[in-house]
Amino acid sequence: MKARDRSGKHRVGVLLCDTENPFWRTKIELYGALADSYGFDVSFRAAEDPKDPEGQCRELSAMRDEAYDAVILNPLTERNLLPALAGLPFPVFDVGPKCDPERTAGIADYFPLTAADFEEQGHLAGRALVSASEPDGESWAVILGGFCDARHSSMRCRGALRAFRKAFAPRHIVTVHADFDRGEARRAARALLPRLDVRAVFCANDLMALGVLDALSESPGASVPVGGVDAIPEALEALRDGRLFCTVSLPHEEVVRGVYRAVAERLAGAPVSGGPLGRSVLLRRS
Repeated sequence: MKARDRSGKHRVGVLLCDTENPFWRTKIELYGALADSYGFDVSFRAAEDPKDPEGQCRELSAMRDEAYDAVILNPLTERNLLPALAGLPFPVFDVGPKCDPERTAGIADYFPLTAADFEEQGHLAGRALVSASEPDGESWAVILGGFCDARHSSMRCRGALRAFRKAFAPRHIVTVHADFDRGEARRAARALLPRLDVRAVFCANDLMALGVLDALSESPGASVPVGGVDAIPEALEALRDGRLFCTVSLPHEEVVRGVYRAVAERLAGAPVSGGPLGRSVLLRRS
């Protein structure tokens, strides 16, 4: 595909979930910093409301007429971008992948990129939490998921559930969706922790884990092992000072380089490498 940028660079768009979440801020910085080395001119788009899946789909539809050579997708849910995917004039690269694989089968120039084994991420954190939980027959485990139909959240929660079932009675494992939001997670924790003997809390991202820690800080003496995913800076700080029990890290630069490499392969007419783009690493309180 011929570059359309005056500088001779390929114009690449990145459709984000959010622009304020520290996880996505890190991604923006890396995509920007590494673009030149791949010959890309990169720009970023996101819905005005990070909780608006339809708004994100409208952003992708608007990109149709903006002369991109390729677009990198970070879908909010497994279905929200499907209405805009068919017939796009540029190749798209789904990082995760986060779209429903059955519904994207056969879509031309759609490339799913495996960023990580999301279920294994949840299982890594879940096993670590079980090791610190000392459950008994009456204790509970809590799983906080993101959006109900966010594929990566569902897979992380499934992995944590698999670990929790080895230590907790199935009827004593509760799953609540907190939309990847710190405030929603805090409210959920406030509602659950006073009523149940909770011994472990897994959150599908670190922002929700921080929300649970916020709720715990309101009850002096309360101590529950809490784990998350993403290894954002504030979570790493909470890990160092002992408030957070664990998080799962995926090397950001490896992932971004892997995505850019796949885009470059497609634009050069070469086979596209689908991943995995990085290796998940458990970080836990010592």
